[in-house]
Amino acid sequence: MKVYLINPPRLLTLGALTIPVVPPLGLAYIAGAVQSAGHEVKVIDAIGSGVSMFTEFSADIILNGQHDNEIIAQIDKDVDVIGLACMFSMNWLANRRLLNALAANFPGAKIIIGGEHVTAMSHLCMEQCPDVFAVVLGEGEEIIVELLNAIDNNTSVKNIQGIVYRDDNYEIVATGKRQRKRDIEALAWPAWERFPLAQYMDNNFSYGVYRGKTLPVMATRGCPYSCTFCSSPAMWGTRYYMRSPSNMVDEIEFLHKEYDIRNFDFYDLTAIIHKHWIIDFCKELAERKLNITWQIPAGTRCEVIDQEVAGWLYKSGCRNITYAPESGSPEVLKTIKKKVKLDRMLDSIRASHKERLNIKLNMIIGFPDERPAQVWETVVFLIKASWAGAHDALPGIFNPYPGSELFERLVKEKKIDPAKDAYWARLIYDDDYIKGISHCSYISKTMLLFYLAIEVFVFYASNYLFRPGRLFATIKNIATNKYESRGERALAEVIKRNAIVVVRKQRELEPVV
Repeated sequence: MKVYLINPPRLLTLGALTIPVVPPLGLAYIAGAVQSAGHEVKVIDAIGSGVSMFTEFSADIILNGQHDNEIIAQIDKDVDVIGLACMFSMNWLANRRLLNALAANFPGAKIIIGGEHVTAMSHLCMEQCPDVFAVVLGEGEEIIVELLNAIDNNTSVKNIQGIVYRDDNYEIVATGKRQRKRDIEALAWPAWERFPLAQYMDNNFSYGVYRGKTLPVMATRGCPYSCTFCSSPAMWGTRYYMRSPSNMVDEIEFLHKEYDIRNFDFYDLTAIIHKHWIIDFCKELAERKLNITWQIPAGTRCEVIDQEVAGWLYKSGCRNITYAPESGSPEVLKTIKKKVKLDRMLDSIRASHKERLNIKLNMIIGFPDERPAQVWETVVFLIKASWAGAHDALPGIFNPYPGSELFERLVKEKKIDPAKDAYWARLIYDDDYIKGISHCSYISKTMLLFYLAIEVFVFYASNYLFRPGRLFATIKNIATNKYESRGERALAEVIKRNAIVVVRKQRELEPVV
């Protein structure tokens, strides 16, 4: 059976401080599962093959990646199944347009969609894309194989748990939740040979800081916590499964030898929970002497990272680590169910800084119940974190993502309406510091952007005041395209993106001779 898997283009604004494009780990896992099951699979990576392509989508929203027509032109007419990865809700308007175009051009193909967005909004997506056959919910490796086998054998899919599909009467049917896969080591490794990795490598793209040829990896799945702003509980559940340290290092060693990968980005939601696991992993990696670097999110259990752990992280090649306090207000943390002890996090940041790790903070401003006084608590925390050694803190504006507890609450309160395109368009401004939207009951959009500017200014001003050498290093790194932090890379991406669009518009305005 002939299967095409598509990584669709993304939507963004010119001023968005978004991360650069990165190889799609989730789709690579799906491709690995499909080919291991014996099906003929081809991948169209519309972003990887169109990293420098920016076209107008609507108003000030731009599409980054190959256009729908270019994607369609790459698909054989006798395709049996088309699978589309719909991970991020801010891309839904573009995903929907592409899905409807695929259905019009390949009426004989079964269209299947999966990813975090459609897991949370399965019925709405099916309603807005009437030719989609099925939605894969949550982890998709086993489900997609069962779906393909059923389609190949022309049998019913009604007994496949973890999907939403259209029956013979065109009714939308949900088969119920599927049990999480416990043995994640049994999954096929990502089929990176199906992707245009050279495009990513040649453009120095990385989710974190670029430190050489980079690929994403994942050592764990799920998160045992239930933060109200996060869609992880809906996508993954709260069961937490880990690969063994040796199995994880086996994959890293393979990618290093097969593709000459020099740097690895961990995409785990909460990578460090058990101290013994992370130390065993670091020791295993150090013993193999691969001469690579890696980057990791610390997650919620930051107190695990003490002087001993931080030392092993650095010895094994870790250079960048991300902490996620989200807020500096204990009351806000309690409200959003973020189980973080800020004093312990500061101790952990000091330990990581002492061991020469580059530290980034994930912060969010504008939670629905956040008040101005609590924002100032975050400002104070940012100064403390800066003094403790953190390098990076670009706060994000709160947006209610489908699948999260706060999303459901705001829908019930009729403050957002997912049935209207305006909501999905607003999500695109998530990382735009000029056009961001406020969902906070106590802080207006104008004041939200003001507080956002205060947080950014206070953190970086204090950072450069406490350690003046960092300012000169930042200027040098941006000028030479050798970044040490995510903040430097994000700023450079905005400059580059605007330069590309300006040049394109100038060419469009040039008179034809």
